[in-house]
Amino acid sequence: MERRNNNPGAVQYGNFMNYYQFNSAIERVKLLPSKDIWQPKQNDTRTENEPYLVLDVGCNCGVFTQLLQKFLEEQLQRPVHVLGVDIDERLIERAKAENTCLDKISYFTADVLNEEQFDSPVQTYLEQHHRQKFDAICCYSITMWIHLNHHDNGLQFFLHKLSQMAELFVVEPQPWKCYQTAERRLKKTGEVFPLFLELKWRSDVEQQIQKYLEQELCRQSVYESTPTKWQRRICFFR
Repeated sequence: MERRNNNPGAVQYGNFMNYYQFNSAIERVKLLPSKDIWQPKQNDTRTENEPYLVLDVGCNCGVFTQLLQKFLEEQLQRPVHVLGVDIDERLIERAKAENTCLDKISYFTADVLNEEQFDSPVQTYLEQHHRQKFDAICCYSITMWIHLNHHDNGLQFFLHKLSQMAELFVVEPQPWKCYQTAERRLKKTGEVFPLFLELKWRSDVEQQIQKYLEQELCRQSVYESTPTKWQRRICFFR
């Protein structure tokens, strides 16, 4: 988990210590759609007092997680509970220490692809809320890190696994130029991503992710944000 040669930009899993200093959480919230996109399906039988559940995967130190919770409560006019998960224990410790909404926001450390670390805490959380699935799962700028460390099959497994756990799936894929930047930064420290040259989803990785979600996972694209300053789009699939 440690950054290489004290270089804050050279990380293996995207676990930047100063992430929100160069990627504004406030600006990201401004790109989110109105309540119509987030609303549960029409035949949902829950009352307005029952919480809307969100899983925020790759939550870093929780800055955006807290803003997202507040945004959704204002939009949906109902309680919103968010569970944040990140692979880096230090980031989760910061998130817990800075959590201003303890009754509605929780965090835990896990590698999403590690069943022992991830599956049990998530299942316990859902059971505590008497639910089988989340209303929404958010994956902001983490698909590249799953891809670089687990190959095409690992990214597909990641998308399939999380897609089964929520009605609304939100993903902000990194374009291929971000992969090249991550590889270049790591090379400067004398290391590389071993799977980088073997990836088959490459220059069109964003289109491949959308194609996989729509054709293989039978999801429908319902919204796409304008590009961020990093030229990434937040994509919503129901």
